[in-house]
Amino acid sequence: MIGAYIMNAFGGSFRGHEVFLVDTFGLLKYAREDHVERGERFVVVPLLGRYKTENTEGYHLTPLIARTNSGLEIERWVKRLAWAKERQGTMHGPAFSHHRGEILDERWLELEILERIAVIQQERPDIVKPDVLVHEEYGILRSFRRGATTEARNVKVDEEDIKLMNRWRNFEEAKGRRPRMQMQDHYSDITQSIPSLLRFSKAL
Repeated sequence: MIGAYIMNAFGGSFRGHEVFLVDTFGLLKYAREDHVERGERFVVVPLLGRYKTENTEGYHLTPLIARTNSGLEIERWVKRLAWAKERQGTMHGPAFSHHRGEILDERWLELEILERIAVIQQERPDIVKPDVLVHEEYGILRSFRRGATTEARNVKVDEEDIKLMNRWRNFEEAKGRRPRMQMQDHYSDITQSIPSLLRFSKAL
């Protein structure tokens, strides 16, 4: 779950709490399918919206490249999470949860991630400089989104692609004014945007 959380947060440019919106049912549905766009493999990460219609729940679907230019194996970690939930017998609810369905403690997850960054700092000071106070300067609330956006700009990802990648937050903050569609309809809705969306995560 830690590996999958990191890949989702960084690849999708999400703020920390947003990753907890990943839904198990949708995750399993799309993990069973192969997704290819112009020869590029990708995975679909479903985030459950805060607002529901009478007949269906609103999903925001985020396509992420299977493997980024720097070698991050997003597909592998997303599918590992899906298979772990399936073996656990969990088919519904938040994907980042205990076997009883209780969502993971955000503080625990943050500490686990920061401890790993501290180990990297000790072993690879060329990656995390020795004078960085890991537990004070990093956190899951914004670090992954800030890091992903910075890296995308460093490798010259178009600003329009960056804005498109972050578009879902505008829908959520609109308090449901955007019509909610069933998952397959929503997937069809984003099909034309997939190449642009994949350019963001591929560049990381």
